[in-house]
Amino acid sequence: MNEIISNASLYESMSPTEANAYLDAVRRSRVILSFAGLSALRLMGFPELKHCHEARYPVQVCIAGSANRSTMRGVQFINWPVPYQVSSVEVDDRMVCIVDPISAALQALRSLDHIEAVVMFDALMSRNSSHRQVLYEELEKTIYGNVRFKGKTLGKWAIRRCEEGTDSPMESRLRIKLLKSRFPQPVVNFKVHHPHTRENWLVDLAYPQLKIAIEYQGAEFHTSKESLCKDSRKISALQGLGWSVIPVTSDDVFIQEHWDRFVDTLRAVISSKTN
Repeated sequence: MNEIISNASLYESMSPTEANAYLDAVRRSRVILSFAGLSALRLMGFPELKHCHEARYPVQVCIAGSANRSTMRGVQFINWPVPYQVSSVEVDDRMVCIVDPISAALQALRSLDHIEAVVMFDALMSRNSSHRQVLYEELEKTIYGNVRFKGKTLGKWAIRRCEEGTDSPMESRLRIKLLKSRFPQPVVNFKVHHPHTRENWLVDLAYPQLKIAIEYQGAEFHTSKESLCKDSRKISALQGLGWSVIPVTSDDVFIQEHWDRFVDTLRAVISSKTN
């Protein structure tokens, strides 16, 4: 790959503060930088992760061998022992490199908690073919390889819980929180066929045997009248087929009081379906 990333495109995909940090590192470096970890994922257009171990989104670059370690203000140098590939891009009229998606993800593990590690792996294997970066087998093979690296234990935990074919980071966070709250593993993007209208509907997270649908209601997906109408038709169709539909928002995922209320609701619905 040999692409040009303009300053304008950086500002479109990142906050001004984050984009300025990347541009500043490129301008100050006397050598070609190989962006790694979270930085590489962001330059690939990856969705933002809720990293927990940094005060802000770090600028991470990759080196091979501690002898090559350098210091730059505001830049983290990752000594990476696993073989990796790079692609070239032009940022601010300077050539830089970006490590391959699998290496970037494994390097980013040092900055993430358990839920965000799964979110990252899910995003690598997104249902959207234009966003999908790797196959499960490729990721698993690298994680379970013989080379040790920081974050490997977390990577093994996350690979056992990730899912291919997901749609959004928020749906991934919701799924993992369900598991951590001791609910059964839900089915991702379960297809429901309406026998009369012949429409097919995808349920975000489903317990098909109980006909329980959990639908994430993200503001980013309901910005038009068309999307609102489609979502309304979907919920009405599912209810008409005997499904219980439980909507979930970002507040339900991130605010404990809201999550506790959602958990109570889901348990009540499961109880009503099984008694």
